[in-house]
Amino acid sequence: MANIADCIDSAVQQGALQQGQGQAAKQHFQQLYERYATIMPDTQARILAAQDLKEATRRAARSRYHAVVHQLQSMRRISAHIGKSDRPDLALQSLIEFEEGSGYTGESVASLTRAYVTEINAGIREFMAKTGRNVFGRSRNQKLLENAVRELHAEDTGDAGAKAMAAAIRAQQERMRLEFNARGGDIGKLNDFGVSHTHDPLAMRKAGKDGWTAKIIDRLDWSRITDHSTGKPFSTTPDLPAAARPQAEIMLGQVYDNLTSMGWNNRAPALTVQGKALYNQRAEARLLHFKGGTEWLEYNAAFGTGDPYGAVVGGLHAMARDVALMRVLGPNPTAGLEFATQHAQKRAQQLRGRKVRNLAGIKVDIEGETNRAVTRTRAMLAHADGSAATPAEGYEATAAFFGAVRMFSVSTKLGSALLSSVSDLGTIGAAAKSVGMNSRNVIGRQVQLLRSHATRETAAQMGYVADTLATVGASASRYLGDTYAPELASRMADFTLRASGLNFWTDMGRTAFKMEFSGFMAANAGRAFDAIDAPLRDVLAARGITAADWDLLRDPATLFVAPNGAKFLSPHWWLEHQTTMPREQAEGLAMRLLQVIEEQQEFAIPTVRLRGRVAITGDARPGTFLGELSRSGAMYKNFALSLMFNQARRFWAQPTPLKRAAYAAKMLATLTALGAVAVQLKELAKGRDPRPMDDGKFWAAAVLQGGGVGIFGDFFAAGTNRFGGGFAQTLAGPVVGLGEDLVRPIASNAARAAQGKDILLGRDLANLVRYNTPVASSLWYQRLAFDRLVADQLQQLLDPEADLMFRRASRRAARDYGTDFWWERGAPAPDRAPNLANITGQ
Repeated sequence: MANIADCIDSAVQQGALQQGQGQAAKQHFQQLYERYATIMPDTQARILAAQDLKEATRRAARSRYHAVVHQLQSMRRISAHIGKSDRPDLALQSLIEFEEGSGYTGESVASLTRAYVTEINAGIREFMAKTGRNVFGRSRNQKLLENAVRELHAEDTGDAGAKAMAAAIRAQQERMRLEFNARGGDIGKLNDFGVSHTHDPLAMRKAGKDGWTAKIIDRLDWSRITDHSTGKPFSTTPDLPAAARPQAEIMLGQVYDNLTSMGWNNRAPALTVQGKALYNQRAEARLLHFKGGTEWLEYNAAFGTGDPYGAVVGGLHAMARDVALMRVLGPNPTAGLEFATQHAQKRAQQLRGRKVRNLAGIKVDIEGETNRAVTRTRAMLAHADGSAATPAEGYEATAAFFGAVRMFSVSTKLGSALLSSVSDLGTIGAAAKSVGMNSRNVIGRQVQLLRSHATRETAAQMGYVADTLATVGASASRYLGDTYAPELASRMADFTLRASGLNFWTDMGRTAFKMEFSGFMAANAGRAFDAIDAPLRDVLAARGITAADWDLLRDPATLFVAPNGAKFLSPHWWLEHQTTMPREQAEGLAMRLLQVIEEQQEFAIPTVRLRGRVAITGDARPGTFLGELSRSGAMYKNFALSLMFNQARRFWAQPTPLKRAAYAAKMLATLTALGAVAVQLKELAKGRDPRPMDDGKFWAAAVLQGGGVGIFGDFFAAGTNRFGGGFAQTLAGPVVGLGEDLVRPIASNAARAAQGKDILLGRDLANLVRYNTPVASSLWYQRLAFDRLVADQLQQLLDPEADLMFRRASRRAARDYGTDFWWERGAPAPDRAPNLANITGQ
């Protein structure tokens, strides 16, 4: 030991090693020596331990050098984009999520993530179509799914279909591995990598460290698990030798502590913003390797957070997110963003005294607006990298409970959201016109996709696969954002949105926009960049697509030709068929073009923008009081906020005041008209005649409905929202509202009893069932029948004043809305058809 110890001490004295590093090196050497000494002579054990320590040190140094080079390259790009920007506040935010009118031409994390996810989905579309979830949240072919997982772990199942699917998945895994490494990462190639692990900390804690270790240790292939103290595998065979078992148990104990403490076991609080780098996190994620797919499936059933399908797709999507983060911000994204914030603040000081408009149109000082953008952007990064959706340590159970409540609320409240989605037609039209397309073509394409499987197959060949096919919870995320919730609750919410038709409508609208954008680019492909339609050229140029890029993209040999002869410039098809560029460079250009398409699609059919999430929730973590309260308040408002931010930014991006006024007037008129249609559809779904349209209260409700916050429109005419809650309850959100619904029957009736009044428990229970029965009280095409045949009948049975309350409801509808019930409250069947003439007030 003396010789190696002297060498380490000398290195510390000379400054080559820090004191702590020297101590760690000594400990590593001692552990290696003691391990080898049990199976070989003392001298040989010392020599081998020293050799392994040197090799492990060299490998770590090479990895750090690779990462540092790429971090410096990212910093140079960031400096170029932000250091001379006229809007450093918007340029900073655009690193995470693109802000139109910012002048920023670089790549954005959110857009790139969506682009990579779109490409991944295109590459595994057959796997998704054949093994993905049906409307009930179960795999369409569980056996095929499990066989594909086994094939991924190099088990020969004899299933040709599973083998082909595993090959497609493995191709995407390898593609993302290469992209990850190209951005500064360090992941070695593993042909039998299998599927990413999704560990459930709650289940692990319940089993305990020893119990978890006992469950997993014999399922792992120790010939593929590296002992990081040596840089070599624990064993030459899959089974673990007895001599190596103590060290393996130590390693597994460290893994257990790290997973159950959300990584804080290996971190200490520090006065630094430099979070752990991504470049080595992915290598750590591949630390555990199972003997085969069967062992993986067994472990996943006991300690996984989702089913195999979610693990396969979710693992690839997580890689897409990490690659996007590293591509924009470098191998350590947190450090990259901190560098960017300093450049933005420096630039703002150089522009001191300049006034800029915020989203509300108010002129503010550039320094103050940039400082606000710094705080906002840091929170946006937390949402982009998923950390803001990760429960605070020790609060996982609380986060899971409230996440489940939110998903329950989706199932009870959003089954009729399809009726509101007619407003998508307005945003689609505006987005299409902004890039020079004919909006009627996009809507026509959406109709084709809705009715034709062949058209949907053509879209899939081009690389455009339905987003909500990918994972459970993707549907609800349009309204909630990322939600930490048990899978059963996510499936219930997903079922409601699928069964309502909302998923299909949204997917086809988004796919239609992508197809038409690709077709529009193909129509311009015969012209040089300077000669293409000006709106399209401006959009491409604003996102860094140059004339040279355009010449590569418009190669006739790389255009997709549909069965009917129509041509499309599809990034996916172009990437797979171009031959003039090295694959890595072509990948970069294809992703930049797909980024453009994804960003314009977000204007057409908004989802939940990071900017919108941060506006309400900040970076508060699930499970905490503030995190859960803000998430309840944000429910169903995220979509409206995203719509507002999109349109406000596009409004201010117009070049002249006259064009701004024209844009605002047209959008307001379009969304109000479509909001009016939605209001009337909802009236019919509630069993009431259409509302008179000569009433100011109706048009106020239509304005709010068109903007995505229709629930507040109820307050223009009545004191409660459509679910019976007041204004404060609506602002607080459905989680608080559900709590009030559950408490009210007990609290209100206890108060009535104390005052000597008759209790109304039956009425309260009936209303609880009426508004809070998953699926049945929500789906637009059955909600009315459930209301009349179940909830009303229950109220008549339990509430002696039921008929009186029903008559009051009719009078209130006439007073507040100018309408009447075409299916009377309490009646087992309607006695007339809706009076459509009531629209005119007759």
